[in-house]
This record gives sequence, structure tokens and C-alpha cells, in this order.
Amino acid sequence: MEIIKKNISFKIILFTFIISIQSCGIYVQYDYDSDVNFDNYNSYSFYQPDIDKVEISDLDKKRILRSLDLGLKSKGLERSNSPDLLVTFETKSKERVYVNNYLPYGWYPFAYNYPYSYGYSRVQGTLFVSLIDSKNQQLIWQGKGVGVLNEYSNNRDKMINDFVVKILEKYPPIFD
Repeated sequence: MEIIKKNISFKIILFTFIISIQSCGIYVQYDYDSDVNFDNYNSYSFYQPDIDKVEISDLDKKRILRSLDLGLKSKGLERSNSPDLLVTFETKSKERVYVNNYLPYGWYPFAYNYPYSYGYSRVQGTLFVSLIDSKNQQLIWQGKGVGVLNEYSNNRDKMINDFVVKILEKYPPIFD
């Protein structure tokens, strides 16, 4: 019986550890117009009409804009009133619920699934950053970051900045 209790405890600790590692990751994808020469873009401005439509708090909008501003400047772009690029973003979130009805313990061939229900939920957030050619109004690059959000985080500035930094790592695209 003692071995079974240790095995169950070990699996619970291992499960918690794996979940905590997964929840820290920000997964990034990006897409771009392969016909565009990104060296031609030197300046940017935020496209306020689209940004005003984003349904998040004004404080979070400010955090995202500040992180985008710093990130784009670090890429050699300058903010301008007559920009080459228009920058906008949008957000989405959804709650993910995870449930397991059995807790396995034991070793094969004597393993047993102990009926035990546990579950948890996480809010998964997605941030899309779009770069639009200001002359022809065409989308030329878009980055997407997906990760776990914690609305009770004490350091929302860092959490949002991490999202933006990870997304902008993929700009400008590297051509093979």
C-alpha cells in the first residue's frame, strides 16, 4: 500500500510539473508576403482605428503599444507621421478546461486506473500583430503568439512584453 501511495504522489507531482512548464511557453507563428522586399520599410505608425476596436482594457492596449514601439525600434524602424508601415494588433482568448477521470498507478501488467476526477482550466490568449504597407494598404506580415494568460499576474507588463518580443523575433522574415 505504501508503494501505491508513493506512486500516486509521484504522478501528481510529475503532472503538476509538466503543466507548469507548458503554461510558461509562448508559441509563435508568422506569415508574410514573399514578394515583398522588407528592406524598403524604414518607418511605422500605429493604425489607431483598428486598435480602438480591440476589446481589452486601455491599460493592456497601452502595454502592447509600448512593447511594439520598443520592439520595432530595436529592429531599426522609426516611428513617423508618414510611415511605410501601419501597425495594428488584435487579441483573442478562450478558456481551456482539462479533466482526467482516472489516475493510473502500478506497473504493467499489474497497472490499475484508480477512479479519481481532477481538472483545471487555463485562459489561452492569442495576440496577432499585423504590418500593413501604407501605400497599397496590403497586409505584408503577420505574427501570432499563443500562450497562457494570468489575469491576476502581478507583472502584466512583463507578461505582455514577453508575448510581443517573441512575436517580433520573427520580423523581418529570413529568406532561405
